[in-house]
Amino acid sequence: MRYVVVLDLGDGRRIHCKGIEAAKSKWAQYYSRIDDASIDVFYPIGLGGFAVTYWYDKELEKWVKSE
Repeated sequence: MRYVVVLDLGDGRRIHCKGIEAAKSKWAQYYSRIDDASIDVFYPIGLGGFAVTYWYDKELEKWVKSE
């Protein structure tokens, strides 16, 4: 299944990434000071689609999926 991954920096900047791990890596390398960042993953289904959002939990020190 193909999907689109976007690193959203929370200030209007969005960066297209080749995958979820690439987005996590780019955030860690360049943008880890931005607390509002999230990773949006868009999955196409038929004529529509759905999105999954991940955010960084500082207490757990890992990316977690929003519910």
